[in-house]
Amino acid sequence: MSNELKARGLTEFALQDGSRFRQVFRGVWIETDPTTMVLCPPWADRSWLEQQTKFSALRLLHPSVFASSLTAAVLYGLPLPNRVMDDHTHVISDDTGLRIRRAGVKLRRSTGFDSTRFYELPVISATDLFFELAPLLSHKELVAAGDAAISRRNSGPLTSLGLLRAHAEASSYLRARKTAERALALIRESVDSPRETWLRLWIIDNGFPEPVVHPSVDCTLVSATLHPDLGYPDIKLAIEYEGDHHRTSSLQFGVDIERRQLLEAEGWVVLRVSKRTDMVTFKQLLASYLG
Repeated sequence: MSNELKARGLTEFALQDGSRFRQVFRGVWIETDPTTMVLCPPWADRSWLEQQTKFSALRLLHPSVFASSLTAAVLYGLPLPNRVMDDHTHVISDDTGLRIRRAGVKLRRSTGFDSTRFYELPVISATDLFFELAPLLSHKELVAAGDAAISRRNSGPLTSLGLLRAHAEASSYLRARKTAERALALIRESVDSPRETWLRLWIIDNGFPEPVVHPSVDCTLVSATLHPDLGYPDIKLAIEYEGDHHRTSSLQFGVDIERRQLLEAEGWVVLRVSKRTDMVTFKQLLASYLG
């Protein structure tokens, strides 16, 4: 390390300056105010950058590892419940002799896994990751992760429902197979958000028929096709989930009004749900339409 420090015009004493450098792992420091450009997805947040930094630092010490489990899920931008999150860097390697005894690192050694590069980071494939997450998540949480993985949001799709099902069928042993298979039966394409997943599963759990994800509605007034979040095309009933941005953005608020007016002009009823909705009342309302 002394040669590298010398090449950078630094000393070991300089590394002790906490205002300039932060130790990520033993033997690896980063600048506290870095000037290096990092390739990252447009939706990246602080947790993404923190995972990218720690994983990249670990790769300098152990080049054969790939991001896996919770670390890979964060890097891919998949939704995870807070209860499973930790501060560890989760990695996998096909080097069966590799040992990593470092605080904050969890290594799994395995062979036969698929990998890819995601924003220049070597990561386990999203297909394999789905089954890695199965023992950690409930089937509903796994549905949300699966919905996200096959959607176009967050730089996707990362995999496909066909690939996920084929992997399950071809695997003679899967941890939490029942959870994975239960989730695979409920994953749907083109879902826009985890809250849309939650709402669809809530509707099913409460005994109603499963709604169509993004049904097509031809609007003759503007010669356009709209796709409400969920709907029952046979009775022209649309259900929209409204996140906080629908309330706080004046632009989005205006779009929502026009969207609702266009749907109603085609004879559709629009029900709206937010995190403030009384779901007992909503259940009664939905029942009045569906019977």
